[in-house]
Amino acid sequence: MEPKLIFEAKLKCPVCGNETLIARDYLYDAGEVGKLVLSNWECTSCNYKFRDVKPYETREPKTLEFVVEKEEDLNVMVYRSPFAIVKIPELGIEIYPSDASQGILSTVEGILEDFLENLGSLCQENDCHDVYEAKEGKRKFTLIIEDSSGLSFIKSEKVKVTRSLSLSQTQP
Repeated sequence: MEPKLIFEAKLKCPVCGNETLIARDYLYDAGEVGKLVLSNWECTSCNYKFRDVKPYETREPKTLEFVVEKEEDLNVMVYRSPFAIVKIPELGIEIYPSDASQGILSTVEGILEDFLENLGSLCQENDCHDVYEAKEGKRKFTLIIEDSSGLSFIKSEKVKVTRSLSLSQTQP
């Protein structure tokens, strides 16, 4: 399905203040992920650009658990919705969504890389030794995704999925 235009307007640009921000939102059916709203906004005066992808619909809240036991497990595809919490208890990692969170399609290794990148200088190799070992496939760990929107997935037969009514209280 081609994306369908669902909103178009000329708005005031937050950068230059001119009424030259062309805002277009599209509805796109992304199969397993569900329907998404793709925002593509651009100012014709100052070239400011805003791009965003948000779910259009939600499903039942769920929790995904995936035990990473070998190096090949690091290549498993993961989609974390903008509403999902990511936890890796063995590594002390907890990533909470914010108002500006976007969905991320990555691999298990990519999630670890993103974590290390976001910590930047706060995480020297010695301080995050366990995370680096996990990223290299030298440490077993459990990737847990708690998603109030129910849209996240982990592409593996080993993933344990549970429906969670308690997550529905945290749904945006």
